[in-house]
Amino acid sequence: MRRRLRWLLPALVAALSVGLALLDQWVGGEAFEAADFAFDVFERAVLFAAVAAVAWLTVGLRELSDAQAALREDLARAVALGEAWRAGNSAALDDVAAAIQEQFDDWSLTPAEADIAGLLLKGVSLREVAVLRHTSDATIRQQAQSVYRKSGLGGRRELAAYFLESLFETRSAAE
Repeated sequence: MRRRLRWLLPALVAALSVGLALLDQWVGGEAFEAADFAFDVFERAVLFAAVAAVAWLTVGLRELSDAQAALREDLARAVALGEAWRAGNSAALDDVAAAIQEQFDDWSLTPAEADIAGLLLKGVSLREVAVLRHTSDATIRQQAQSVYRKSGLGGRRELAAYFLESLFETRSAAE
């Protein structure tokens, strides 16, 4: 439907412009001059094109608004589900958080390094960590490297895998 409108709309603008210019020429009773007629057609085409563009943009904005509302509803549902899950698993999550903090302590991470390691585990980018901590990208990279060096891990993936694999090993060992 939109593809048809893409071609139909300019044709309609052109037809209306020529038609109204012809009507104006006929009703005006003046002698036909090609330059005046062409200017009238152009002037009307610009006007109709502007009106059509506003209408097109209005429809597009409405669609974006509807999509945004749907995304907000989806996000609200996901947040509610997440909160319900966290509420139902708060004791286990507290245990995991304590175990992660204990491992950070075993690695002798500073409070800043532990904070950065926690943010990296959550999937926050180094740039986002720098913004959150109000510091430079270089400082965050250095602190992340210190985390990896103290932990003996090769990077963010190994850091995440270290804790995730432990979670899955615990689960499969319990079964």
